[in-house]
Amino acid sequence: MTVDLSTASSPEDLVPEDLIPASTAAALVHVDAKTIKNWIKAGDLRGWLLNGRHYRVRRSELLSLVQPVATVSRDH
Repeated sequence: MTVDLSTASSPEDLVPEDLIPASTAAALVHVDAKTIKNWIKAGDLRGWLLNGRHYRVRRSELLSLVQPVATVSRDH
């Protein structure tokens, strides 16, 4: 995903405060870091690439992807 720098109204739009490394993001949601990178590449999660090799994601956006699964009642 590319970021259009011309639409940024402030420096905060370019560098969010809550950026975390892909490895930390992966640990938070119990997936592999490669999965985080795949979500970024697929457009499911907005990410930043630092120095051409370090992926970062916004913690709040990552956690917004995590949704509870509907439970099925076991009462018969």
